[in-house]
Amino acid sequence: RLKQGMSASYEVTIISESAAVGEWAFGSLTWSDATGHYTVRSPIAGRGSLFNAPPAVQGSGDQGRARFDSTFGYTGNYSAAPHGLVADAPTSGVIGQDPDQTYPSSDDTPVGVQKIDFPIAAAAFVRWSLVIPGDDDLDLFLEDSSGTIIASSTNGGTDELIELTLPADETYTMVVHGWSVPNEPLPYTLSFWQVPLASGGSLSVDSAPTSASIGATETVDISWSGLTDGSYLGAVTHTGDVGLMGLTLVEVDVP
Repeated sequence: RLKQGMSASYEVTIISESAAVGEWAFGSLTWSDATGHYTVRSPIAGRGSLFNAPPAVQGSGDQGRARFDSTFGYTGNYSAAPHGLVADAPTSGVIGQDPDQTYPSSDDTPVGVQKIDFPIAAAAFVRWSLVIPGDDDLDLFLEDSSGTIIASSTNGGTDELIELTLPADETYTMVVHGWSVPNEPLPYTLSFWQVPLASGGSLSVDSAPTSASIGATETVDISWSGLTDGSYLGAVTHTGDVGLMGLTLVEVDVP
């Protein structure tokens, strides 16, 4: 019941009973006044999923703990496994201005275009990050072994991020492009993490459910130890009856 000018919030819970995974379903919720003169329709869309967990959790310190919830859209077996943590393996360089500000183009030279090879094998997840404060604008382009651009990050300024989940085993080439470098030569550091597909390492899953019930929410407890100063990345994989369903990244900074 609302008086004129008042507002209120409401919560809707949607639980899958027989929804196909990955498919959208549509409905609506209609509000009516007591007189029947006014109705307001709120469209609702939901997509069936096997589970819902946070894409990433953060922590700090050479040792620590974290926890997160996972909500299930099926009934069956479930397991959570740790991967990593792995430290940042940065690559440093110096770059200048690309005259035509275009990649690829006929005038590509090491002054404004630099290529770095990254052999990837048995990885659950890989991440490249390039951040430089100020007016300089570097971009990233990721090529596969055939030279095809498969990902790019071309934000304004230099705040670039490229990630791959379950990448194919091959040698990838990261292209650092000097789109706008007013004060050349510009030093840069490209951060890189390769989280292994094999489980184990400094990250542990201390407790997690061993089965899933549709609509249920369960807690996964994780911990880490033995880290030194640096930036670390790991993952917790979620596996069910259909195999690997997804992962939750674990980001830890040690001052």
